[in-house]
Amino acid sequence: MIHDYWGILFALCASILWSITVTLIKPISNHISPFLINPIKNSVGFILFFILFTLTDVPLWYNNLYNYEYAIILFSGSLGMFLGDTIFIYALNKIGANRVAIVDAFSPLIIFSYSLLLLPNQTLNIIQIIGFMITIIGLLILTYENDYEDIDYKVKRFGILLVLGAMMCTGFGVVYLKTVLNRINETGYDIKLNLWVTAFRLIPGVVLSWILFLFQKNKTKLIEPIKMKKNYIPLLIASFIGPFLALGCWILGYAFIDKPSVASIVGQTSVIFIVILSWLFLKENLTKLRVLSTICVFVGVVLITINL
Repeated sequence: MIHDYWGILFALCASILWSITVTLIKPISNHISPFLINPIKNSVGFILFFILFTLTDVPLWYNNLYNYEYAIILFSGSLGMFLGDTIFIYALNKIGANRVAIVDAFSPLIIFSYSLLLLPNQTLNIIQIIGFMITIIGLLILTYENDYEDIDYKVKRFGILLVLGAMMCTGFGVVYLKTVLNRINETGYDIKLNLWVTAFRLIPGVVLSWILFLFQKNKTKLIEPIKMKKNYIPLLIASFIGPFLALGCWILGYAFIDKPSVASIVGQTSVIFIVILSWLFLKENLTKLRVLSTICVFVGVVLITINL
């Protein structure tokens, strides 16, 4: 169906934008706590959506949703924009951008598992299942890569578990959100309404992230690095690209594609861009095994998309 391919376009845009965001955040995560990065980026994203809606006459409130749907959107934001993103940024600092990206490629399996539980008609054909298996192989290659000189094994294993935990939070949130997106798009795809859902989903990410930061004992010390231009400029740019542009495209991708597992697979093209960008700009090692992991993800994406 034509809207599936619109969804693929949005998902691809989201993956490119997200890879740029990760590349920008990684170096500043060495100086700024994830407990501060996350509330700032979420707040900037929410403000930008507010400005966009004001300029384009998008209603600031839609009253045609059921009460339980508002609750689902807020719950999805709590899992993804608060819990998942905080854990993700922490893991990014621990194991590096390209490892995080390759582990994150495992998320289609998690998304598919949740989809089987929460959504109808989520079966895949044999070719698409092979695509999933290739993605899993890519993760296993990374896990058993012999890189002890580059990173402590315990830190690497802990970081991988953190990324998996972040994916489980974000994955459940977005699949649960899909139940709302399916209902509001039954009579046609309203991009304005879907973007409103995206912004509304940011609210718990903003509120809960700031509450968590306020509970930190050394708040004054954590704020100091943000005053430096080399830190706040990349963070502001990442906040514009990530929770505004990338998140908007990401939600539209899930809204337009019937199967969340397919949207997730397409979104994993970000691993290709992150591995390349982290090698070019962050000087992270680009080993043969990481290249092989990246190729596995790319092949999986091709297999899943040509069999829609």
